[in-house]
Amino acid sequence: MLFAGLGLLSCGGNERPAAEGARTAHSRLAAAPAWYATAPMTVERAQHAAVLLPDGKLLVIAGVNTTGFVTTAELLDPATGTWSSAGSPGITGNVTEAVLLPSGKVLAMTDGSLSGRIYDPATGTWSTTGDMARTRFLPTLTLLNSGKVLVAGGGNGVNRLATAELYDPTTNTFTPTGSMSVGRGAHMATLLRDGRVLAVSGINELGEVPGAEIYDPATGTWSSAAPLLVGRHYSTSTLLPDGRVLVAGGFASGGATAQSELYDPVANTWTATGSLAFARSSHMATLLPNGRVLVTGGAISGAAPEREAELYDPATGVWTPAGTMLTGRENHTATLLPSGKVFVAGGSARTPVLGFFATTEVYDPAVSAWSPAGAMGTPRTDPLMALLPSGQVLVATGRGLFGSSSAAELYDRASNTWTALPALDTPRERATATVLRSGQVLITGGRQLSTSTASAQRFDPVTHTWLSTAPLLAPRHLHTATVLPDGRVLVAGGQRNTTALNTAELYTPDTDTWSVAAPSAFTRAGHRAVLLSNGKVFIVGGHDDSGAALATTELYDPVSNLWTPAAGLAVARDELTLTLLPSGQVLAAGGIAGGIELTSTELYDPGTNTWVTVGPLAQPRWLHSAALTSSGKVLVAGGLTLAGEYSDTAEVYDPLLRAWTTVATPTTRGGLSSLALPSGEVLVVGGMSAPDAELFDDTGAQPAWRPTVTRPATLVAACPTVLEGLLFRGISGASSGNSTDSPTDFPLVRLSAAEGGRLWTLPSSDTSATRATVTVPAGVPLGTYGLTVLANAIPGGRTVQVVANQAPTAPDQTAATQKDTAVAVTLGGSDPDAGQVLTWTVVTPPQHGTLSGTPPALTYTPAPGYTGTDTFAFRVRDCLQDSNVATVTLTITEGAPPTLSCPADVTAEATGPDGALVSYDPAVPNPAGLPVSYSQDSGTRFPLGATTVTATLPASGVSCTFRVTVRDTTPPALTCPANVTVAPGEPVTFTPSATDAVTASPSVTSSPASGSTFSPGATQVTVTATDDAGNSAQCTFQVRVQAEVVEIAGGGCDSSGGSASALAILVVLAAWSGSRRRQNPARGN
Repeated sequence: MLFAGLGLLSCGGNERPAAEGARTAHSRLAAAPAWYATAPMTVERAQHAAVLLPDGKLLVIAGVNTTGFVTTAELLDPATGTWSSAGSPGITGNVTEAVLLPSGKVLAMTDGSLSGRIYDPATGTWSTTGDMARTRFLPTLTLLNSGKVLVAGGGNGVNRLATAELYDPTTNTFTPTGSMSVGRGAHMATLLRDGRVLAVSGINELGEVPGAEIYDPATGTWSSAAPLLVGRHYSTSTLLPDGRVLVAGGFASGGATAQSELYDPVANTWTATGSLAFARSSHMATLLPNGRVLVTGGAISGAAPEREAELYDPATGVWTPAGTMLTGRENHTATLLPSGKVFVAGGSARTPVLGFFATTEVYDPAVSAWSPAGAMGTPRTDPLMALLPSGQVLVATGRGLFGSSSAAELYDRASNTWTALPALDTPRERATATVLRSGQVLITGGRQLSTSTASAQRFDPVTHTWLSTAPLLAPRHLHTATVLPDGRVLVAGGQRNTTALNTAELYTPDTDTWSVAAPSAFTRAGHRAVLLSNGKVFIVGGHDDSGAALATTELYDPVSNLWTPAAGLAVARDELTLTLLPSGQVLAAGGIAGGIELTSTELYDPGTNTWVTVGPLAQPRWLHSAALTSSGKVLVAGGLTLAGEYSDTAEVYDPLLRAWTTVATPTTRGGLSSLALPSGEVLVVGGMSAPDAELFDDTGAQPAWRPTVTRPATLVAACPTVLEGLLFRGISGASSGNSTDSPTDFPLVRLSAAEGGRLWTLPSSDTSATRATVTVPAGVPLGTYGLTVLANAIPGGRTVQVVANQAPTAPDQTAATQKDTAVAVTLGGSDPDAGQVLTWTVVTPPQHGTLSGTPPALTYTPAPGYTGTDTFAFRVRDCLQDSNVATVTLTITEGAPPTLSCPADVTAEATGPDGALVSYDPAVPNPAGLPVSYSQDSGTRFPLGATTVTATLPASGVSCTFRVTVRDTTPPALTCPANVTVAPGEPVTFTPSATDAVTASPSVTSSPASGSTFSPGATQVTVTATDDAGNSAQCTFQVRVQAEVVEIAGGGCDSSGGSASALAILVVLAAWSGSRRRQNPARGN
């Protein structure tokens, strides 16, 4: 079909041509912050607990309602928006409180039980803790940096307690710790930046407690802090990003208050700040990723709960409206989800009649922004994009100014810069780019002008070169290419020039060969494909040989090499997007059919083989891009809309809402491609004019608030891996600090496939601010992934390789001893996968003696009077596989056996990625002069890490071991750019350089980032280079933004009336500037 006035290139046949020089559609404003209804809980409840789990689900526990105590718990899955049972905790009470432990389990407590309960998400079961010294009503629970939980204050009958206890997850017991100076309940407690805990106000027998105290975990004691300006209870206290604590609202001596104040732990002072618009108590507060604080619900005593939510901005100290909640409620919970939305559940109201709620709702802060991502060296539309193991992005081919393009470039997020690469052999567009298990990128097919090509090439991310690759069996473009679970690539459908195809072929990377796959039942091109979690390829839509859009779908089974039909779309669609969601469902969005641009979207459930219609797009679009972000949302951008005009809007789909919202308008125009980055951002590129690259962010978080992952670079499938980095516990608990506290200060870890974009959540355990242990599920395909850590819904991450587990190796060993003399035997074992925990098992015991001890440290005791040879066998196991069976040979002699003393362990500094040449002192035999052999000779090159060297006396088999450790402790060499001076509003790009003897490409980050726009005056830019060992180097330079000079007409300093004239003109200028701001509101948020 043709669109008038677009200057389209007609290529013949039934392909829908991409627009060249198309007009841009009128942009829509981003959606405003709003409240949305979500699925209700199965039971009405208030004064319950809500805990976000490491798998991303929300656990709601117990509570009360009109029938009494609620005995059940339930789970919300934000990926599907549905609730399921979480069993019964086995405890009830008026108020339930809970906290997530570093193990990933949940500690829950109520005032009705001396013991707590532990929920294990892995098994879905509840267990009992040891007893506290006494029951407590409305205490505070605070997770300390040690992993213990501080339980402070609360009520016990008519009295308020000053005592505190510590829960230790390792022993499952409570022990007393220091007491506060005064009893208090219904107070607030906030973990400060330095690890201490601030306990604020509350109530006791005398009324509101005006004082505050600080608990020091290092000493187990409390000390007085400055008293509040207004004592209160049923209030909130929230740690702000700058380290201050915001206390807002609550019940004071005169009733509910709107007063708010800030505590500065450094100065130990309280300062009044802006007051809430509505007095309230029993409300909730949540720190949003952009640093603002959302207050929800609450009430004045005896009045209906407040529906108006409010936002506090720490930069201005001012509260502003945050929309009207769907239901006024108090004693509810509010939890920050990984999506950045706030989920409000349950609660109660006292008027007009006492009531409890099962309803839930979510607040969308609607924060989104685009920032510059440099500029491509070769502008083009609809380029191919691929995430490389280095974390850089390959952008290749597309349609340039003069036709199909062969250009290729690298985008580096760390420096926000582009680097030109060698061009492909064949210019092409409408091709495919596939990230192979090796990290190489396979480019297949495409069209050069009006002719399809069979050409294929592979990009080597190590050498940055294009490798010769076997061509397709048949030319094609508008096809799909999908990596199968076994690493092969299925290429299906497409067009050969003007003829749609039903053929398919398979590429085997190990042999660089193509083979014929079974043909599909339908000819189709312009379709889309995803690999489902069951290993089958799901192909949807497109158009047939007549050009008609298709509603048909098919499933390809790589095991049987067979195609089977699947449920058809409700609406036929060509040039759609297809996204596999974390739930396993598949989202089909937009497209075109019969010349009609589509807004409709559909959701496919592989389990039931059904489609359901979900919320429509705000703007029709086809030939657009879609990216699944680490938060679980889908961003669509670009494409063509009505009358073939370019769409300049972007929209986000949230599976929890099953709806789309419009986000800030990108400035990039034209045929756009998009890619989700481990940082949580989305890189969007394309277009024939600047800007042609932008980064999308929907958190509003400052760079300094983002978690960083420094290591490892490799994760072993199905085995535990320890992640290391910074800010894994975020910048705050991000919640209320009261009895309904719902903190999110833990690492929620997600893994996103570089090929296909599928997203897994890896539940974390053994967490701290710098470490977390995760396990990649056994079914995850090997290859390149983006690994993202979200803390307080703020993402940060890196690329990693998921590799297959390799079996450990057990060495044969020898030992010698005298008759009737025991000898220590330490079993050996090594694993090619770094960081693996090994266990040892004795397979065959000795026949002439006994073994004692715990492997690998054993003691062999020969039978009384025995001399000769004895043996036993053992093997070693890592997380998944057993080693070979090894033999320990023991020689028992009449006389004293020879001995061998090994040198001390040796540590050397790495000189390159392959380790270092290391010399060590020789082992010393007794008697002297006996020949000694070594498992690795002195003066040879040892790899990075620890190598066990075994020294042996060949004649007797006596041996000893020592370790040679090669480590990298040298930071990269980092060079900062010279100081920069720019005009106001001008983005600043720069490229710091870093080299390292061991790490080929050290990670380089800048704060602020390259491409940022700086405020007037001088700003110091800090550049950090980090190698794979975690060594960091920093340098700084200044960016100075010149001040704008406004010359004032009129008298000078010596002129009569000069000052008055200048002042009058400045007033006019200020008024005019304010008027312009009101008339031209900023686009986006």
